[in-house]
Amino acid sequence: MIQRLSTLFAAALLGIILATPLHAATKSCGITAEADEFVPSWGKVIIDEDQYTRYVIQYMYWHHMVRQQALWGNIYSTFEPDVLFYNYDGDAYGDEPIGYWDSNLPSPYVDTQFGDSDDEKAVTIGSANAVQLEPETMYYTVTRMSDGGGNSSWVKLSSQRGIRSPTNCYSTWCSFGCSEELNNVRAVPFNATIKPNNRRFKAPGCMRYWYDWKYYPSPFYYECE
Repeated sequence: MIQRLSTLFAAALLGIILATPLHAATKSCGITAEADEFVPSWGKVIIDEDQYTRYVIQYMYWHHMVRQQALWGNIYSTFEPDVLFYNYDGDAYGDEPIGYWDSNLPSPYVDTQFGDSDDEKAVTIGSANAVQLEPETMYYTVTRMSDGGGNSSWVKLSSQRGIRSPTNCYSTWCSFGCSEELNNVRAVPFNATIKPNNRRFKAPGCMRYWYDWKYYPSPFYYECE
């Protein structure tokens, strides 16, 4: 009986998933936003591999509460700092999250790639309770990931704000991007030029960025020391 109920539950869940539009759905968050109202002021990404797997580490920091006002504007807000690997040629450095992960983001979760384009492989740890993010606090995410098949590839960092629905659910399946503009901003685009040597950023590698903070022009990208 227990096994039959589990099978029925799994079938019902699959039916809900299959009925969901194939691209990441959006819902109203109730407010519009500018990029500098939710994109981190500063960030750092480390992409590499060790004897076990490839991995991604991100750090992010909002220097003032005004930089988080779009996340505080809805008590059910979510936030996803996406790391996306260029896969238009089938040679992405990273494929998908596997195994160990950790984060000090409020109510963290591993984001799903369900419904995403195969051209850009997203490896993301999101926050299901972004209203609890604090300014002047260093946040991090770390996750191991599977090999995408390439020895190197372009990388894009994207900041997405969203909303939980239903509101008592804190998993990846209940996080939806905001239907209002702006909801998704490229903090670091593919093929970004980083100082001081003006090289194009690729994985594996390490870089820092400043978004509308301290440096002009913005965003400003710099090699890790």
